Amino acid sequence: MKADVFLSYKSEEEEYARKVRKVLEDNGISCWMAPDSIPVGSNYMKQIPQAIDNCKVMIVLISEKSQKSTWVKNEFSQAITKNKLIIPYLIQDCPLEDEFAFSMSTMQQVYAWKNEEDALNRIVKDIREALGDDPNARIEISVVKKPKVSPIIIGAVAAAAVIGLFLIFFNKPKNDPVSTSSAEVYYSEILPFYLTGFYQNADEARNDSYSVDVYDKAFSLLSFIRNDSDKSVFVEKIACDIDEVVLDSTAIIQTDSFMKDDTFYCYTFNDGWGDGENITSTWQITPSEGVPVYYYLITALTGSSTYSLKSGEAHEVYRIKADLNELLEYCRQHKDEYLPVLYTIYTETKYGDHTSGCAMYLMYDRDNDCLFIDYGGADDEKPEITLYAVLDVDNPPKELRFTSPDAFPLVEDTFRIETVIIPTKSCNVILNGSYSVGGNLFETEKYNAQVRVPYFDESAIDVGGPLTRELAQIDSNDTTMMKKICNKYRYDIESILPDDVPRG
Repeated sequence: MKADVFLSYKSEEEEYARKVRKVLEDNGISCWMAPDSIPVGSNYMKQIPQAIDNCKVMIVLISEKSQKSTWVKNEFSQAITKNKLIIPYLIQDCPLEDEFAFSMSTMQQVYAWKNEEDALNRIVKDIREALGDDPNARIEISVVKKPKVSPIIIGAVAAAAVIGLFLIFFNKPKNDPVSTSSAEVYYSEILPFYLTGFYQNADEARNDSYSVDVYDKAFSLLSFIRNDSDKSVFVEKIACDIDEVVLDSTAIIQTDSFMKDDTFYCYTFNDGWGDGENITSTWQITPSEGVPVYYYLITALTGSSTYSLKSGEAHEVYRIKADLNELLEYCRQHKDEYLPVLYTIYTETKYGDHTSGCAMYLMYDRDNDCLFIDYGGADDEKPEITLYAVLDVDNPPKELRFTSPDAFPLVEDTFRIETVIIPTKSCNVILNGSYSVGGNLFETEKYNAQVRVPYFDESAIDVGGPLTRELAQIDSNDTTMMKKICNKYRYDIESILPDDVPRG
């Protein structure tokens, strides 16, 4: 996706970056920002340099944290190399580190920490002028003092209507009669729960190359109830009706890897409830363009293996110690140049029609004079969650009830309900939502949701997570201890609920 502006920031300051992005886009300036602008499954190391190459302006959010970020440094350096217009946007009153101070000495800096609204006005005007637009056109700055959740994209079903989303909970007065005003469930959709804050229907997600066929960990029944009258109405009941639950007894093979000192580790795990036979893993290391080809590295980190995995077990694909001295010496000789990824180690595991991959990017840390592995990208944003329920697959209820006797949602115009179902095992669920509004019952159509529940926390996949690190400490032939460690990281409701969601 091409955009006028590339926004570079430290992932911990993502909320601030989103605020800047919103102001730019409200004023007709397209903005590229990870991770939103990167399709699922894409390679960060290819997408980010390409986005910098395609942009006309880079905004760098400068703070103490961002100046220590390898990603921000690399993005900043590449923008200089590509002769892009760079706007240093200082969000904190802090000293500049040497590499930033030297490069920014010739750049016009914007001090957002002094006056945020003036700073936002300034960058909109400067960017418009750089793009050849009227710098004074449509500047509508609204500085948000508190973080806001990403807006829901409302598609064709809302057509020309401008819908206000209100979610108000309060105690219904006992003497207040139930309204008989009309209402309707005008739209509903089953989605993976991590997409519901961004897409209203599956077609929009498919158009952006998101996979909507597999629902990892949990899924959402996203529904909108419209109040067609001029009176406010109460939702007396919000429930999810469970018609059928079918266990998924297939094997689900995942791959994870990481580097410690000069040793590369890779493991596969069977997260499914069935055993897997004839699993094949292949791995290869390739140098980036311009980096010397060290054949002993390519020989050491290229290979394949075939094996079987029972449910809940792990397999050590490889544990390879590599001599990195020559590559490290090469980096020292070129430490003043922009050195992106040196080598990419990619491991691919195939089981039946399913393929899982894991990439490690070998990079050079100039500050600490060492080689390290990076995985790329900012943290995924978690969408706003409204309602949760844990579905006991072994003893499924007929209905999951969400409203309590003393909490009645008020519908003034449109009420958005996101019902998040979290199964205890991989399964297929046939279900529909049911709502009682103004004394009348409304239901969605029936949906069939496929849900996969992994054994370990999602953050372990492709990022050298805690599961892999623990496995690396034991003997590769100790399958009993492997299974114990895998079971330790078995699916846990606590691992996916935000901190502010009540437990139990």
